[in-house]
Amino acid sequence: MAVELNPVWKEKFYIGTEYTAGSGGAEGTWTYSPLCQGIESVEPSVNEQNQQYFFLCGHGGADNEVTGIAPEYAVSGKRVIGDEAQDYIVGLRYALGDERKSSMKVEIYNASGTLVETIVASCTITDIVDFGGATTDNEPFSCTLRVNGIPTVTEGT
Repeated sequence: MAVELNPVWKEKFYIGTEYTAGSGGAEGTWTYSPLCQGIESVEPSVNEQNQQYFFLCGHGGADNEVTGIAPEYAVSGKRVIGDEAQDYIVGLRYALGDERKSSMKVEIYNASGTLVETIVASCTITDIVDFGGATTDNEPFSCTLRVNGIPTVTEGT
């Protein structure tokens, strides 16, 4: 039986770079830009909050329950000046509060190129780095996209 390996580069990451407010009480919409140029690594983490319960009938063994999550995506690579997504994120470097809020979208594909799921979430952009390092290195780029609330996960297309 052949093993189906799936390279990370098949995943597509987007950051909301422009928000258009809705009218008449309607929800607004984000315009997304690809977050890929210069990006070498994306490390997702669910950051689960767990509770353990030791009931008498468990005879000393715990029952575990996940009671919360704080998902985040650590993004890193090289700084590409002129890339819409990176320029937007770097422009928030000294912003505070709601100015750091955006939306993110992740599309996950299988090895044959079929869309498996889409993850969309409100996020806060933190830990922005766009310069520094050794004199012979290219400028770094990194940030963390911290999900606000529970992401929306849609299966397939």
